[in-house]
Amino acid sequence: MKEEMHTASGKLKIVVADDSHFQRKLVERALADEEYAVFFARNGREAMSLISTHEPAVVVTDWEMPDVTGLELCSQIRGDNHPYTYIILLTSNKKEDQIIKGLGAGADDYLTKPFQLGELLARVGVGRRVAELHRQVQAKNKLLEELALTDALTGLPNRRAVEDWAARELSASARHEFPFWLVMTDLDRFKSVNDNYGHDAGDLVLKQFAVILKTNTRTSNICGRIGGEEFVLALTHNDRDGVQIAIERIRRELERKAFAIGTATVRVTASFGI
Repeated sequence: MKEEMHTASGKLKIVVADDSHFQRKLVERALADEEYAVFFARNGREAMSLISTHEPAVVVTDWEMPDVTGLELCSQIRGDNHPYTYIILLTSNKKEDQIIKGLGAGADDYLTKPFQLGELLARVGVGRRVAELHRQVQAKNKLLEELALTDALTGLPNRRAVEDWAARELSASARHEFPFWLVMTDLDRFKSVNDNYGHDAGDLVLKQFAVILKTNTRTSNICGRIGGEEFVLALTHNDRDGVQIAIERIRRELERKAFAIGTATVRVTASFGI
């Protein structure tokens, strides 16, 4: 997640929104000597544009702005599908109910005006740590989701991933009336490969067949392993002749493939059903 939160030179990205030139200069002074890339907005609309462009780790926003208030900005940030952003709300209002309102709108922290520059710097530092932790968790969650949809041996989508994809495409096919084809394939006499040469040899064959499938599958389609030596290929926006051509291309490539297993050379074929 470092690429999103940091500039190419490694500086953490921060967006500051305040309609006061004086306040923007104060913040600039506080953050000038740190490893931050600060983008300044004169109002809430400019801030949203900068946030969309840069996906900053931290946003420092004034509460009172003429077009989009700080509260509205907080709500928009939390409502949009942005990576986690730590929000510090600047306000001259010290009333507890207003502070609670600001936190309820999505702010993580607040700072009352006038403020010490060192305090702002310290709170931005907290925001940096929190944002980095959030994005690390998001990255790990994304990886876990990918692993849950990936066959561990071949790296192809697994049964669940194929079923999810197929459900979406079948629905789209019904709405927009385009063809949807499902091709089932399994390796012929695969058990004899395991029995005669061992499971490592069988795994090698499965992985190499997966490579053949993947290299012959368009990015708009999907291929996957659904169990054992069984694979599936799902295609859209094609006629039957086109599907059969794709199958024949895969079949011939596998047929030409020679698997070097120890001192033996093994050849494998596959059966396909539409």
